[in-house]
Amino acid sequence: MTIRSLVTAATGAFLVLMLAAIAIGGGRINEIRMGGPIQTNTQHASDLVADILPPPEYVIEPYLEASLLARDPSSYSLRQQRLHKLRADYDARHTYWQQTHFDPGLQRRITQDTHEPAMKFWNILDTELLPAAQAGDQARIDMAFGDLTAAYEMHREKVDQTVEEALNYQRKLKTDADNNLATTLTLLAALAGAMVTLFLIFSGFIHGRVVRPIRRLSQAMRAMAQGEAVSKGRDAGRQDEIGEAYSALDDIIISVSAKAAQENRKQIATQAMIVNELGVALEKLGGGVLHHRISADFPSEYVSLREDYNKAAAAMFNAVEEVKSCVNQLNSSASEIDSATQDLSQRTEHQAANLEETAAAMQQLTGRVAEAASASKAAHGTVVDVRQKAEENGETVKSAIDAMNGIEQSAEAIAQITNVIDGIAFQTNLLALNAGVEAARAGDAGKGFAVVANEVRALAQRCSDAARDIKGLIQESNTHIEGGVTLVRESGEALQQIMERVGSISGLIEMIAESATNQAEGVQQINTTIGSIDRMTQQNAAMGEECNAAARILKSEADRLRDLVGRFELGDAQFSGSARTAAKARKAA
Repeated sequence: MTIRSLVTAATGAFLVLMLAAIAIGGGRINEIRMGGPIQTNTQHASDLVADILPPPEYVIEPYLEASLLARDPSSYSLRQQRLHKLRADYDARHTYWQQTHFDPGLQRRITQDTHEPAMKFWNILDTELLPAAQAGDQARIDMAFGDLTAAYEMHREKVDQTVEEALNYQRKLKTDADNNLATTLTLLAALAGAMVTLFLIFSGFIHGRVVRPIRRLSQAMRAMAQGEAVSKGRDAGRQDEIGEAYSALDDIIISVSAKAAQENRKQIATQAMIVNELGVALEKLGGGVLHHRISADFPSEYVSLREDYNKAAAAMFNAVEEVKSCVNQLNSSASEIDSATQDLSQRTEHQAANLEETAAAMQQLTGRVAEAASASKAAHGTVVDVRQKAEENGETVKSAIDAMNGIEQSAEAIAQITNVIDGIAFQTNLLALNAGVEAARAGDAGKGFAVVANEVRALAQRCSDAARDIKGLIQESNTHIEGGVTLVRESGEALQQIMERVGSISGLIEMIAESATNQAEGVQQINTTIGSIDRMTQQNAAMGEECNAAARILKSEADRLRDLVGRFELGDAQFSGSARTAAKARKAA
């Protein structure tokens, strides 16, 4: 049996088991899923119990309304509307259960067994009780209610039987669902075990009959690739794909061995020719002959070797040609450098002497500029002190001006007070005159009052005279105060001008001091720079001597290099000229 047929058979078995598992599992899951047959029937049974125990399929609520109506016929209108609504609800649910397809026995119970006594109940209610209640006939009401109670009891008995049967049906559905689920799980577990067993058997067979032989075949091919002898394995006699692979491997071994022997002979002859040509070329190259090239025909796989050697020889030829040219230029440049370094050394020594003298002169100049800067700073300090004193005197003059202004204002206030006193004396004099007139009119009785009036008039006259004297003195004092204020103000203005001039002089001296300081710093920096240049010049002089010695050594080495390069043989003039042209072109590029 071939591997292909074995894999096909195993794949078919796997597919059959998988399809069976899918079909069984899908069918069972469809039965127990939400919305499936088991869940639907269980839901119908629950709905049935929900409709029977409470209204509307169970007419307990209509019976209660009828009882209330029998006790109170005056509530006929209210009870009639309620009973009509309950009858409509009953008819709607009865139609629903007639159209619902579930267990036939339960459907017959709900649509026939409980329906017939319920219809009798509704018939007695509509034909007997409601008309009697509307007429208010209590005897007919009691008789109709008795018949209604008998119909209700019959209906109730059927309802109890239906409820019991519905509960039994629910339990049966649950038991069937549990059994169905257990059976489904058992079948699926059996199918899964069968698939795992088949997979393990198939894996072991593939590992023993396919994987291991293929591994042995790959090891044999790897040994053959490394040139080892390969013998037929134990799987060579198999009548499947592994046996065919071993047979093809034997054919490959025979073919490869024959081709290898033929290629080996050709390869040995070719390698001998190539080694001979390369030996001659390398021997000439070792003797310094750079114009020799390999012109023999090499096989296509060795053409790159011949071209690489010829390119390397040509590159060496061009390099030696350029080295010769560079050595000549180097020798000439070394002579020029030797002469230039000697001149540079002499000029540097002369420049160093000049710089040394300049540095001494700059040192003296630095000292003088520093003294000038110090003097400028001292002058600036003196001017600052003068300016501060002037500012202090200016504040004193401002205070004196303010004090004179205060005295002038006080004198004006005193003058106003004097005017008031003069006015009071005038009014007092008038009052004394009036008092004297009144005393004269009074006769003897007013004599004492006339004496007082005369004394008051005399006192008022003296106050008026004193006020005029004070006013005159104050006016004279105001004249002197105004003159003093004018003089103090003029002194303040003059002092302010002096302060402004001193400030200008202070600014100029400050600028001079700052400039002198900057010049001192600049001269110091120049002195430092000249000192640094002097040191660098001395170093340059020493370096010039070293460069001169190095140039002499360079010229000697260039002569030695020219002698060494002269050992190489560059061929005839034409070949040397072409190489020199190529070298010049590369140099120009």
